[in-house]
Formats: sequence, structure tokens, C-alpha cells
Amino acid sequence: MENYFYLNEKNEQKGPVSPEELISNGVTRNTLVWKNGMAQWLPAGEVHELAKLFTNETPTPPPFPPTPPQPPVNNNSKPDNWLVWAILSTILCCLPLGIVSIIYATKVDNLWNSGQQEEAIKASNMARLFFFLALGGGVLAVIIGFISGLASVIFGGGYY
Repeated sequence: MENYFYLNEKNEQKGPVSPEELISNGVTRNTLVWKNGMAQWLPAGEVHELAKLFTNETPTPPPFPPTPPQPPVNNNSKPDNWLVWAILSTILCCLPLGIVSIIYATKVDNLWNSGQQEEAIKASNMARLFFFLALGGGVLAVIIGFISGLASVIFGGGYY
């Protein structure tokens, strides 16, 4: 068998190489090849002695079509920011815990609008948590104040 020349993907002439080396050099059935005695360049699959090299060639599938960018799937609606409740708990119940609740509450809308849904939900949950802690602290303070006032009236000995 004679050696062949072939044209690579940049249309550059390569070779000469043996028929067995054509495949390892990336030659496919559509690659143009030529050897001494041929009148013109032919696709390798049309050359009788080379056609058998391409019987097991697996076809290359077309490139995968690009998928358009998908907007983030958001089945959730924007979480409550708890800002009104945080302010009320700060004024009426427990100042330190209410302030922490306000801080988290003010973050919710900004995080949501910037596309950080997970962080917005976490901030909403933290604002709610500190609101309920402030509310619980305020209710506990009222109960303790009521019991201590009642105890002072009962055990205080009255007025002289």
C-alpha cells in the first residue's frame, strides 16, 4: 500500500502517512486525501482501499443546541419583612431584641430585589424570631411587674 497525503481542518496538506495512520491523525471519511497515481483529491470514504477503515467510524452528532438562559425558578413569593412588627416590639416591648429584629427586617427587601432569595428568606426568619423574642420578653416583663406589684400590695403591710 502506498502512503497518502490529506488536508486537515485548516486545509493544510499533511503527509505522507500510511493508510493505518490516517485515522490516528484525525482523518474522517469526508477528509480529502490523495496518493500518487490519483487524478484528484477525493474524500477518504470514496477511495476503495480506505473505505474499510471507516466502517466502524461512529458518526459525530451535531453540536448540542444551546439552551436559552432560564430565569431562576421562584415558586415563592417575597417573604414578609416584619418591619412594622419589629418597630412596635422595639417601642412597646424590648428595646435590644427589637433593634436586632429591625436590622434583619430592613435587609429582606434589598436581598430579595437583588436576586438573593435564600438570604432574604433567612433574614425574614431572623426578623420574625427576634420580634417574637422581644414580644415574649415584653410580656414576661409585664407579668413579672404585675406579680411583684400584687405581692407588694399583699405582703407590703398596707398603709399607716
